[in-house]
Amino acid sequence: MPPFVFPQQRYACIQCGKSCGQWRIWVEPSLLDSLRQHPLALRLEVAGQSYLEVEEGGLHRLGFDQQGRCFFLQDQHLCGLHASTGWQSKPRACRQFPFFLVETPEGVQVGLSFRCAAVQRDHGVEWSEHQHDLSQLLASGNYPKVGFDPAPVGRRSLTWSTYMQWEQDWRECLQSGQSLAAAVYARLQPLLDLLLDLNSFLALLEQSSASAVAWLEGDASIAEALNEECAYVSPRRGPVSAVAEPFRVTPGETFARYLGHVLERKSLWLGRSFLGRLLLVLVGERLLHYYANSFQDLGAALDLVEGEWLAHSEDLGPLEETLAATLLQFG
Repeated sequence: MPPFVFPQQRYACIQCGKSCGQWRIWVEPSLLDSLRQHPLALRLEVAGQSYLEVEEGGLHRLGFDQQGRCFFLQDQHLCGLHASTGWQSKPRACRQFPFFLVETPEGVQVGLSFRCAAVQRDHGVEWSEHQHDLSQLLASGNYPKVGFDPAPVGRRSLTWSTYMQWEQDWRECLQSGQSLAAAVYARLQPLLDLLLDLNSFLALLEQSSASAVAWLEGDASIAEALNEECAYVSPRRGPVSAVAEPFRVTPGETFARYLGHVLERKSLWLGRSFLGRLLLVLVGERLLHYYANSFQDLGAALDLVEGEWLAHSEDLGPLEETLAATLLQFG
C-alpha cells in the first residue's frame, strides 16, 4: 500500500448531522443483504418506513424521513448503524465522507470536503489519526490516479514535478493573504502565450463569476450585480442546511485555507480539463467572497461553493471545457 500524504488539517466529527440529510446516499450491492437484516432496518420495515429506495437502473439509496433526514439517524445526530454494529455496517458513501483519496506519484493524497462543518472549523485531531480507517477504505475500493502522465494545458503539457512547484507557490501566495488569480496568471501567460494583460485576465474572471452566480441561482437577473444580496435557495439542493450553527468569522484565513486545500487535494487533475478546473477555482475564489457577504455566514458560502461548484457537483466537465476554451481564444 502506498504511503499517505496528510494535509495540515484537523478533523473529528461534531455530530452536526449535515451529511445525514438532503444528500443521496447510494448503498453498494454487497451491503444490501446485511443492511436489510439489520435490527434497525427490520424495526423500520415493521413501522412502514421506507429506509431503502430503488432508483432507475436498480440502484439503491437510503431513504429520508419527512424532515429530510436519514431514517437511521438517531438522537444527538448519531448514526444508528454505526452506534449498534460499527463503522463497517454503514454504506461506503457514509464511511467515506469527508475524505477524498487520490493516488499520486508521491503517495495517496488525503483530502477532505469543506461541506463538513468540523472541517470548516479545523476541529478535531490530525489527519494521521484516521490512518486505520483510511487504510480500510483504500484497500476496499478504487481511487483515481493522477500525475503519472503529463496534463494537457492548451497546446502544451504540464509535468507532475512542474505542477508541484506551481502548487507550492500558489499555496504560499494564499497563505500570505494574496489573491490566487495574479499568481496563476504569472504561470499561465508564458505557457499559453496569452494576449491578455493581468487586468484583462481579471476582467474575464469577473465575467465568468457573474455567469456562475446566474447558473447557481437559476436566475439570470442575479448576474446583473454581484454586490446585490440574495437568499441562497439552490434549484438543485434546496435551502442551506440550518443544522449546524452559523459560521461567522473573518473570511480571509479560512478562505485561504480552503482554496489552498482545494489545490492540495489535487482537484485540478480530477476533471476533464486541467485548465478548466483551474479557472473553476479562480471563479470559486470570487464566489466565496460574494456569498459570504450575501449570507453573512461563512459556512453557508463554503457549503455552496464546495457543494455546487468545486467538489460535489455531478458533472462539471462541460463547464470546465467552456471556461478553458474561452481563455484559449486569447492564446
